[in-house]
Amino acid sequence: MKKILIVLLVLSFCGIVSAQGFKIGVAGDLAKPTGDWADVTGSTGWGVHAFGVFDLMVLTVTARAGYMDFGEYSEEILGNEITMHTKAIPIMAGLRWNFGLPVGPSVYVGAEAGVHNFTVDVEISGLGSTIPAVTESETRFSLSPSVGLELGPLDLAVYYMYIKDFSYFGARVGFGFGI
Repeated sequence: MKKILIVLLVLSFCGIVSAQGFKIGVAGDLAKPTGDWADVTGSTGWGVHAFGVFDLMVLTVTARAGYMDFGEYSEEILGNEITMHTKAIPIMAGLRWNFGLPVGPSVYVGAEAGVHNFTVDVEISGLGSTIPAVTESETRFSLSPSVGLELGPLDLAVYYMYIKDFSYFGARVGFGFGI
């Protein structure tokens, strides 16, 4: 329910602004966790986002919200199997600078800031019993520099998401619809 509400809020924000150069869309992400977090999560993650962008000459204002799933990680410790499943809800806004011609492909660099609400489910089983899953949730500030390419409605980007203890590299493919 929380995920649907966030996506609806972003889409309603997108509907409020109606001007030339505004578009909304959907995107899919692949993510590769880094640092110590990479040792205790799935090898890659995936996600989906709703986004809105508004062009102001060479600057573009961005906003997006979505859902990221970093998969399951299991490890056996002292005869007990510990399974962790990590998910996140990112809410980001930022600016990007486009360079190139006003028509045709456009390369851009950008940065976004926002929050990620992480949820980690932990289950411990072994020795004939299973401890019910425990869920922990935490919201963290996030910052993301990116480089991308717009080919008409198609938006391709690579980025690094900096979040204390939860950073990751990512690649995004999006499709935008002009309003």
